[in-house]
Amino acid sequence: MSSKKTFAVAMIGIPEHERSILKNIFKLSLYRTQTYIIAAADEPGQIVLVNADDPRALAEWQALGSKPAAVSGEQQSLPLPLPAVMIAKDNPPAETLYHIRRPFVASRVLKVLDQLTNNELGFNPQGEDLTQPITPLDEEPLALVVDDSRTVRKQIQLELKAFGIQVDTADSGEDALELLDLNRYDLVFLDIMLPGIDGYQVCKYIKKNRLNRATPVIIISGKSSTFDRVRAALAGCDTFLAKPVKKDAFQKIVQRYLKK
Repeated sequence: MSSKKTFAVAMIGIPEHERSILKNIFKLSLYRTQTYIIAAADEPGQIVLVNADDPRALAEWQALGSKPAAVSGEQQSLPLPLPAVMIAKDNPPAETLYHIRRPFVASRVLKVLDQLTNNELGFNPQGEDLTQPITPLDEEPLALVVDDSRTVRKQIQLELKAFGIQVDTADSGEDALELLDLNRYDLVFLDIMLPGIDGYQVCKYIKKNRLNRATPVIIISGKSSTFDRVRAALAGCDTFLAKPVKKDAFQKIVQRYLKK
């Protein structure tokens, strides 16, 4: 029996431009255990995203059909809405268990949906403890790791998770630019040699964008000649690390930027 499952996500009051962003975020889940797609217009979906900043959307959510619940050993219909995630710019409605703040951060969107499917829909392929409380996500640092080597991406991701840092990954310059347009990152780890757009161009893109220019960019590359280091500096790189990177050196760099 496959442990992979796809969940259809309905949306109430979500503007079209945000639907497009969420569609791209859901694409990142295609190879995960929990996969998410936007529900078709004539389907109710299993989860609903509600625009909590729109009173009409909140009213529509409350008016949704009931979901079954066990009462005294029998299945009985209770007037409860579908499992929902509230989308809000600031504070969500009182007593909201699952919420995502604007602007969207890909890893945080997926984490909230994972928490909901585990706790509300009983999806637990790994035998995890589903009694864990929902933890706030808004203060977790978020990093982007860009490298065409799956092994390198995984290694860096594991190191960063030890610091409590959420991680998005990309294997090409083009994918990195797409993620940079969707999210605001606290750190970017960047290889130079990438398919298509190289790391120098990605770094320049970050530093020329007023919303991203303060984001520290750490280049990690096997190309570590003086010429490569100068090019990286001219592109706006904050730190240059040569592969293979020693674990203690990597950890010191991460700690330095986290303190900032």
